[in-house]
Amino acid sequence: MKKLIILFTAFLFTFAPVWGQHSKNADLDKRLQISIRTLTTNKNLEMQRTLRQETDINLSKVISWQEFLRLNERAKERLLASTRLEAKALELDLKENPNMVAPQIEYKNSVPDYSHAFTHKYIFISENISHDTKSAPQEVINILKAARNARPHAKILLAQEFLSWTGENNVSLLKKSGQNSELYSSYPEVTQAADTLGIDQLALDDTPYYAEDKNVFVKLRKFLVEVTPQDKLPLLSYTECDDPLFTRWASAYQFIGISPFGVLERNYQWAGRIKAVEPHYDLILVYAGSGHLRNTYSNDLPTLLKCKDFAHIALFPTDPIDPAVGKYYETRFLKGEQYAITNDQQQYQEDARLQEQVTRGTTFKQSLDQTEEETYQSYKNWKNKKLPLWVSLTEEEFLQKNPNYKTPNALKNDIVSHCTYGIILAEPRVEQEQKPEVCPAPKTMPIGPKHKSYI
Repeated sequence: MKKLIILFTAFLFTFAPVWGQHSKNADLDKRLQISIRTLTTNKNLEMQRTLRQETDINLSKVISWQEFLRLNERAKERLLASTRLEAKALELDLKENPNMVAPQIEYKNSVPDYSHAFTHKYIFISENISHDTKSAPQEVINILKAARNARPHAKILLAQEFLSWTGENNVSLLKKSGQNSELYSSYPEVTQAADTLGIDQLALDDTPYYAEDKNVFVKLRKFLVEVTPQDKLPLLSYTECDDPLFTRWASAYQFIGISPFGVLERNYQWAGRIKAVEPHYDLILVYAGSGHLRNTYSNDLPTLLKCKDFAHIALFPTDPIDPAVGKYYETRFLKGEQYAITNDQQQYQEDARLQEQVTRGTTFKQSLDQTEEETYQSYKNWKNKKLPLWVSLTEEEFLQKNPNYKTPNALKNDIVSHCTYGIILAEPRVEQEQKPEVCPAPKTMPIGPKHKSYI
């Protein structure tokens, strides 16, 4: 009986509040709705505040060209350390799994099936070989269309390196679909397609042109790198604009952006912006150069975002680019190496040496050689170049080929793609009408006392 009374009392006190509030359900619903609206509003305000801070130049710290070079030397050392860590991770993996093999691949010459990718929260789209091709942005448009078809009701975001803030006041870094914006797009066809498909876009990079007297300033996340006429900066040629001030700024912008320190700082900036908007989207596509998305220990974007659920689509465009643009990229690379702003050759040689040392004589190396040969033969026999050559590999397919695979303890927290695509593209380039360009006018630097102390 006592047990029955206790059960009845518990029942009474559990449901009595509900019995007594039948007439107040409408008020309760209102309070819930207000609470949800308030929470959503607060999240939106926090997102807007974070994005506004990203474009507040008064929060930046001016550093000299010499200080940038010192920070860049440290970033080079960090990058070399990352390369060695990658080799060590592979060595540990092969020690734990001596019979590990890369699954055999079979290239298809057809429209890629991206269905495996759209089950993940993040999709990283890397542009390899070169920017400024016609085929890469066109394939990104195809991916956006496939994403919208696969997720018709999802809130989708495209965050891209190729959409940038140019320093205009009161311009949001987040472009809602169909919204007019003063953000600059290197691939306007991608921006237009995203608008048509109801996909929001996030500008990851900054390109404001600041100058004061004869000095120019390049924005790099929380820094403004000041470059004077006395600084030993390699200059690039800009035929569309022969203004010395603009040439100095544009050259500094390019070399800072491709330097190890520049890439690292840009990745930190991009990760912060994506994290600020992440709660508002079901699917996030990130489109950038492969140097930002390699997913290594050097703090590439997937690592900084701590992604545990993502797919990677690697685009390899083989269509030709404008010869003048190709020459420009070649000159930028050679001068970057000559002036020790970049160390790409050293990184490549060290990576190749370590990879050969770690994999020599293993079944994994044999399977990689077989994959390389399969890629070469498929490329050689590529028939319909209107359609790409492509291959995909899921985590499940890897485990089927390696059923006894064990992740080494030291690699338990590694960021690993669940699904990877390789897409080789060869669409003939369609020449765009070249519009005459004029030299842009620099924006005046809002330099106050706090900016004058170099760090």
